[in-house]
Amino acid sequence: MVLSVAGAATLTRHAEQWEIRATPSSTGPALPMTPSTRFSLLPFEDPMARTLVGLDIGSTGVRAAEFVPGRRRSTLRRFASVPLAPGVVRSGIVVDGEALTAALRELWATGKFGSKEVRLGIANSGVMVRQMVLDWMPPADFRQALRYQVQDALPMPVDDANLDYHLLEEAELAQENEDPRRVARILLVAAAREVVDPFVDAARHAGLRTSGVDLLPFALVRARTPNGLDPSGEAEAIVDIGADVVSVVVHAGGVPRFVRIIPGVGGDSITQAVQHGYQWSWEDAERTKVFVGLPGHATLDEFQRQTVTVRDDGLDHPAQKHVVTAATSLVAEISTTLDFYRASAAEAATADGAGQPTEVARVLLSGSGSRLGGLRELLEQRLGTRVEALDVMPFVKTTRGSHFTPDDETALAVAAGLCAGAGR
Repeated sequence: MVLSVAGAATLTRHAEQWEIRATPSSTGPALPMTPSTRFSLLPFEDPMARTLVGLDIGSTGVRAAEFVPGRRRSTLRRFASVPLAPGVVRSGIVVDGEALTAALRELWATGKFGSKEVRLGIANSGVMVRQMVLDWMPPADFRQALRYQVQDALPMPVDDANLDYHLLEEAELAQENEDPRRVARILLVAAAREVVDPFVDAARHAGLRTSGVDLLPFALVRARTPNGLDPSGEAEAIVDIGADVVSVVVHAGGVPRFVRIIPGVGGDSITQAVQHGYQWSWEDAERTKVFVGLPGHATLDEFQRQTVTVRDDGLDHPAQKHVVTAATSLVAEISTTLDFYRASAAEAATADGAGQPTEVARVLLSGSGSRLGGLRELLEQRLGTRVEALDVMPFVKTTRGSHFTPDDETALAVAAGLCAGAGR
């Protein structure tokens, strides 16, 4: 497996040892790379690829989309999804590798994809992404010293981590009675091998070849900016609300500035609140949650309206009191995360003159949990910032006669981002 970020170091595994190799950079010539799995902030560019398959593995299902690369837009050739039994993947961690392999085999049989080479997206607590300010060194020396410079900041032993970084900027910090200190501000990515390898292993046992492993938040940024990066762009946040993982990424014109992955919260948190409130089965609680949503957003049919007693507390259905409580907690977690980004960006700007934006112009929602009726409005009210759905369809060509439901379009975002930009 290789982890790669443009202009950064890569790690190639040889007999369970990790060797630092050069990565193609926009500022210098590229050196040869050993073909293997990549972990990347930028598109997996392969001009020889006839089709690309992005694979999104979540807690409730596996989804794959096959694209024909194009210079401006890729053409969606096939899309399919298969549900996962509860507990196969939990909070972005593979729990039952054999069941996941079986689901992937079923997915390929159902989708009839033309390739078995996939780009895989992950998001779990075993991945840390954070900004760091380190002493500047020439690129080759910086790569060699990275493990020693960051080892004390990692939540895992450095020997068990896949490390990579993206250079955000270089700066000189004033020091009293001394020459300015030259530093490099980087976005460090550290991934525990034990939470990455099981995904690759399950895919391999299903007969698939994993050419790239990408952080889900980075894939969503590329889905938003498939035609390239504009570092001068204003900052926006993309919030992916899955069943039991929430991912938040703040980027400026396609350049990631902040990432937080929050395990254990998501759409299932709201279902669980309804289930515990009424001692219902999970299926009944999930179905009720989807139908009732938040107050003012219930989608009840005529029969359901007739059976629900008219209320004077502002609720369309009594279950909404549990939905409101859990959704409010979820929104508070997202709000706290964005507050932390703003405070960190402002502190960095004060301390060393970092040029990153501190305000978030808008928030884009993705993921199955984001489709809860009224959640967008609740988040918008809490943040005081415009909140919209992430729409990748303008960047995707579809074949004549194809039809996608809103749920399909939401599920397509990660796979589209995994394959975005490869035709440039």
